[in-house]
Amino acid sequence: MEANHDIHNRSRNRKQERRPRWNQNTQQKWQNNNATTIANYTQINGNADHEQLTKSLHELCISRELIESSSGMEKRRRVMKDLDSMLCAWSESLLPGSSSYAENITSPNLDKTAAPSLLSFGSYRLGVHTPDADVDCLVLAPPHVTREDFFGSWVDVLRGEDRVTELHPVASAYTPVIKFEMDAIKIDLIFARVNNSKWITEQRMKMAQLVNASTEEGKQEEIIEMSVDDTVLIGLDETSVRSVNGVRVGQFLLDTLDGKTTRVDNFRLTLRAVKEWARVHGLYGNVLGFLGGVNWAILVKHTQQSTPDDAPASKLLHIFFTTFANWKWPSPVFLSKQKQPPPKGVKPLPIWDPNENYRDAMHLMPIITPCYPQMNSSYNVGEPQLRRLRDELSRASKLTAQILSGQKVWDVLFEGNDFFTQHANYLQVSNHLSEVNIIGTDEDEFREWFGLCESRMRLLIAGLESPVAGVRAYPFAKFFHMRDEGDVKYVSSFFIALRFAYSTKRVDLGQLVTEYLQFVNQWEGRRDGMDLTVHLVAKKNLPMFVFASNEATVDMHSGETKAPPPSPLKKRQLDESETSPYVSPLKQTRVSNENATEIFGQR
Repeated sequence: MEANHDIHNRSRNRKQERRPRWNQNTQQKWQNNNATTIANYTQINGNADHEQLTKSLHELCISRELIESSSGMEKRRRVMKDLDSMLCAWSESLLPGSSSYAENITSPNLDKTAAPSLLSFGSYRLGVHTPDADVDCLVLAPPHVTREDFFGSWVDVLRGEDRVTELHPVASAYTPVIKFEMDAIKIDLIFARVNNSKWITEQRMKMAQLVNASTEEGKQEEIIEMSVDDTVLIGLDETSVRSVNGVRVGQFLLDTLDGKTTRVDNFRLTLRAVKEWARVHGLYGNVLGFLGGVNWAILVKHTQQSTPDDAPASKLLHIFFTTFANWKWPSPVFLSKQKQPPPKGVKPLPIWDPNENYRDAMHLMPIITPCYPQMNSSYNVGEPQLRRLRDELSRASKLTAQILSGQKVWDVLFEGNDFFTQHANYLQVSNHLSEVNIIGTDEDEFREWFGLCESRMRLLIAGLESPVAGVRAYPFAKFFHMRDEGDVKYVSSFFIALRFAYSTKRVDLGQLVTEYLQFVNQWEGRRDGMDLTVHLVAKKNLPMFVFASNEATVDMHSGETKAPPPSPLKKRQLDESETSPYVSPLKQTRVSNENATEIFGQR
């Protein structure tokens, strides 16, 4: 009992320990400790049959549909090629005296001196995308094309294309993006304009030569794209630098694999497994304060960088989990030299530097991008998220050790998460979940409303983490999407497990979520039909859909398992029950405490 009672005092102490004064001695000590941790685990399980274990891991990834078929890959490449042609025709139409887009697309100009380049990044570029994943793309445009053109006439081009659906330009985002689907392939398109059109032309020519050579040899398995070096940063504004860096980080990761087939395959298989594990266990997503694709990719690359070249995926996976379960955060993860000077001709840009920047020193889980300007790709991670990551990494480390020793099989690593049952086992006083429902009556409006609420969900999680009030928050990084066909309403639910200190008698959650509710309630774009509910749910009263598998949903009336639709935005038919009685009036969202007596009154 006393251990539970003191849990939050220890939490305060740990927060202080994680924010020491940054200096070279401290950093060197952490780096030495982490290097020792990695070295210790590269020698483990030497007798394991890694060839068979790696083969079975690959087969499991196929059975879980994590690897796209050759026909699916062909379709993506065809869409990318057609999109590139459309961009070239559009770019040319912006030149003075040029033909219209319609004329250019039907009679393409072979002169590509004014053509932009379409570059991929993220999971597609790394070769670890799933069949339903989107393609992250960068339009690297010549000087005569502006961002205003991109969100203006280019959006008009897309809007007039029959193959394009679900078009949603978001010009006001931190990194402006156009989201759409083309032939049912989801695409996120971002933009950067370079000052040197000659450089783009030269790179396109080099890329064309590589593609032709690869086609003649009959082995174009790898994605071939133009190389983006440091010189592309010359003259770019900060928004364009952010846009370009996704491509540069992806290229850096692939370049360090040196084109060695075995090394590439082991990296990809390990990363696929890690990402699927993170999704299953509610640990995936930057927006919610966890880790996204680039974070996991850097961590896997760091693991491979620290092990022998021939380390198979089965061994890499266990070393990965064990290394980062024992990592001395906030010791940063670097893939390249810590402080890089700006490339020649590039103006100095802000980089992650905890010695100079107090905010950088407050980061809990720094995972630093390898290209200039180096930035912390995981600055969103908070105390609750880091706690869950540590817990799950530790569990995965133990499971993979048992798998390598032959006691278990890979399936146990990806079994449905017990998040919605495990907290009852750990709490002796009470165990409850804070449920957030985001509700909209129109799909387009709902998408906008959902994005707004999701973008600030970290405020809610951080507010619920309160040692003073005796509350700890455990968020689960997954939204459960529902649609009530009767009222044509869309609902998305997010869950945060709450643990209470033993001495806690009663908690006013309203005080803990004030900042989040103020932000939501004051949003000027909020319209009728956009509602938000926040209320407590005891474990015994959890909706059934949270216990459904990740691959299917459950009809609440018949109990029948249903396959999900192609796109989460079309909303799964998870719950056909009536709208929650806790729906609040427009701009009057509050926390419902109607069941507080039941929750806090039982000991």
